[in-house]
Amino acid sequence: MTIEEKMEHFRSISLESANTKSSESLSNYKKSLDDELEIHKETAKQLSEESKRARLNQVRANSKKTLASAQMNIKKDLTNKQSEIKVKIFELVREKIAAYRKTPEYIDFLKNQISSVIKDYGNSDITVYIDSEDEPLLDDLQKSFKCNIQVYNKEFLGGTRTIVPEKNILIDNSFKTRLIDEQEKFAITL
Repeated sequence: MTIEEKMEHFRSISLESANTKSSESLSNYKKSLDDELEIHKETAKQLSEESKRARLNQVRANSKKTLASAQMNIKKDLTNKQSEIKVKIFELVREKIAAYRKTPEYIDFLKNQISSVIKDYGNSDITVYIDSEDEPLLDDLQKSFKCNIQVYNKEFLGGTRTIVPEKNILIDNSFKTRLIDEQEKFAITL
């Protein structure tokens, strides 16, 4: 082999070796870039999902907050409406009581209340009070019953109140007390 052939052979071996090393180096570099790309993709995907979860949680929290606020407003409106209706209902009841007090049945009602008290406590010294607006009925009631019947100095919407001092008893059969009791128990349900 001549020197030129040897040189050509050396050159081709050198080029082939360089190409192989270059190809390996390029392949390794490409593999490392692909690995980094996969890691970057995975990290970006995780960050994206975390961001998405955080936004969903924020939307849920805002929705819950908005819902709670709306529910509170609805409850407040409902309570106000119930109070309004309750006031109207008891205004109507007061009007009905006022109309009832003008009927003969009301006088019978008072007489029944007084009879019941006399039946239960007739042996004791009792004082029966009637409402100040029932003063015109006082004479008739005093003639019908042989007990101390007086007009109470404050209005109690009708009915009677009786005091039995010996036994330290107050019997409150007034419409005002009954109305207050009913107002406290009254509830509008849906």
